[in-house]
Amino acid sequence: MVSRLTIIGGLLIACNASVIAQRIEAIDEGKLPRFEVASVKLGNPNATSARVGIPPGRFVQEDMDMRTALNMAFDVRPYQMPNPLPEVLRGRYSIDAKMPAGAPQKDVGLMVRALLIERFKLRYHVETKEQDGYALTVGRDGRLGPGIRQSTIDCAARMDAQRRNETLPPLPDGSKECGIRNGPGTIDFGGMPLPVLMQMLSNQTGQQVVDHTGLSGPFDVELHWSLASSGALRASPDGGQAGDNGPSLFTAVEEQLGLKLEPTKAPVDYLVIDHVERPEPD
Repeated sequence: MVSRLTIIGGLLIACNASVIAQRIEAIDEGKLPRFEVASVKLGNPNATSARVGIPPGRFVQEDMDMRTALNMAFDVRPYQMPNPLPEVLRGRYSIDAKMPAGAPQKDVGLMVRALLIERFKLRYHVETKEQDGYALTVGRDGRLGPGIRQSTIDCAARMDAQRRNETLPPLPDGSKECGIRNGPGTIDFGGMPLPVLMQMLSNQTGQQVVDHTGLSGPFDVELHWSLASSGALRASPDGGQAGDNGPSLFTAVEEQLGLKLEPTKAPVDYLVIDHVERPEPD
């Protein structure tokens, strides 16, 4: 079943237009925006479900470890975080935090970083290493494929209107609704900048994907590939067809998007946790 994730408050829209946010932004801790109030409690260690959400003006998680919070706080992919996480962060926590009135929703990640620093006594540093990765380029003929097209939708404006409970204008014919609809062997989003595609391809390949296309602006993208080839992604960038189940990811990118994933070297920042403590519940 394909799950739907709606982008909230422009968090992904704010990605750098040329390179996915693989570099960890250095910010003076004293200048980090803070939640107005935040409750941190130990979660249920026997919980069979967990959730995280970003309703307007808040950050909420229930019975989850801190992996998603770290991802938001530092805008890192799973392979950029410590593996395994320190034991303290592997525990389950429930957090309910309120943003100051009028604070931009895009600041929620930095507020989560401040919360980790203050409540979990997090201390960290960043190590940069040059690693194998992929450059996303336009194919030889310079034409985009049927699975990608420029979007004319102002997603930030639509989401602002949605938060104000205003009636949204109809989408132009053929346009995708803003947001991400993700599932196994599928990348499907509407009205998002290309760094969103870089992020999703990075997650699929397990390596950094950087943008060498020269394209800009929001796009609608729909990409499908065979899961049968997923185990060979790193070793087989030109793996071709994957039996009767459809193309490999690399072939799908070329045939459906008119783009190409080419091996390259790229600097990758890694988050190193030096110290962390279990917070006092409130």
